[in-house]
Amino acid sequence: MLALVLTRGLGPKRIARAVERCGSAEGVLGAAAALLGEVEGISPKNAGKLKRAIDDAAEPGGPADRELELAAKHHARVVAIGSPGYPGLLRPIPDAPPVLWVKGRLSRSDALSLAIVGSRKCSHYGREQADQIANGLAHAGVTVVSGGAYGIDIAAHEGALRAAKLGDASGGGRTIAVLGSGLAKPYPAEHVGLLREIVADGGVCGAVVSEFPMQTEPRPENFLRRNRIISGLSLGVLVVEAGKRSGALSTARRCVDEHGRELMALPGRVDSAYAYGCHQIIREGWGRLVTGVSDILDILGGEAPMLAAATQVADTRPPNASDTQGHEPADAISAERPAGEAILATLTEPRSLDEIAAWTGLPAGQVQAELTMLEIRGAVRRSGGLFVRRRM
Repeated sequence: MLALVLTRGLGPKRIARAVERCGSAEGVLGAAAALLGEVEGISPKNAGKLKRAIDDAAEPGGPADRELELAAKHHARVVAIGSPGYPGLLRPIPDAPPVLWVKGRLSRSDALSLAIVGSRKCSHYGREQADQIANGLAHAGVTVVSGGAYGIDIAAHEGALRAAKLGDASGGGRTIAVLGSGLAKPYPAEHVGLLREIVADGGVCGAVVSEFPMQTEPRPENFLRRNRIISGLSLGVLVVEAGKRSGALSTARRCVDEHGRELMALPGRVDSAYAYGCHQIIREGWGRLVTGVSDILDILGGEAPMLAAATQVADTRPPNASDTQGHEPADAISAERPAGEAILATLTEPRSLDEIAAWTGLPAGQVQAELTMLEIRGAVRRSGGLFVRRRM
């Protein structure tokens, strides 16, 4: 799959069509030029040239092998669509990236996620709200997704990261930064330190991802492309501040028109140019007005079918990494019953997050995400630091 991505003339849609026609990525590599010429978007005239380019990308010691070596040098890895570690929410979107370059860890708990986006040039109010909302969501076990850029993006990452650093003791969530450049060329340079914090200790606090090869420079067109990934990784998108021509509005449009996810907008001052996009979303009715974390959790709680499907995403992590703390892996439990049911079964009496994790053998991060979903569905309530099952 990586060889196909590195072949000039093949984009996500053509790769998907070629894989469907040939049965697999390996099938595309072994296909004759005549078969490639039958793929929609590949003309018989250009098939021979494309076949040679694919062969060159896949040859031993060629571009694909060199890219894997470079990724390993930077402690990153490549996750291909169709593999267990590829994010389940991202897989069904139109032109899903065939591969992701990942530093840190994509976790099962990231299935409960919200993107927070907004303008690079923002007000103090916008930064403050993005930080506070992201922090509150992360404390509730929600993974915060954003683009690692100036303004609203970095405020959202910072707020979520503070909660994530508290770790299992408070059930803090995580954060994922989606870059518009290769992982070896992070942009902006001023945010490299925060990106390192996100992926520290094997990605306990989150991940940094990109669909671009490691050495790809940041280009304006890349940021529009990456916006579909920010939306695709998330159950919904929150726009905090967006001017009239803000790129955040392209993410918002993709969220609604292409991905069928929840769109939310935070209102601002009526005379603020920074709030124009948010007010447009609310006024035209293509997103919901929210004023804080509780509103967002209420909206996500209505997404029960998607939430249930999203929890089937498998963890991806560096080799030998573990967050099970010696307990049986979560996959072994979920093979017998859904994780939510396993958690409910332990609540014969009020229990703490750590006690639930120990009883079920599930990672604490996944337990927190599951508990948050159960709470917003009304199946569980908090009582101090304990979780209590509601009798329906």
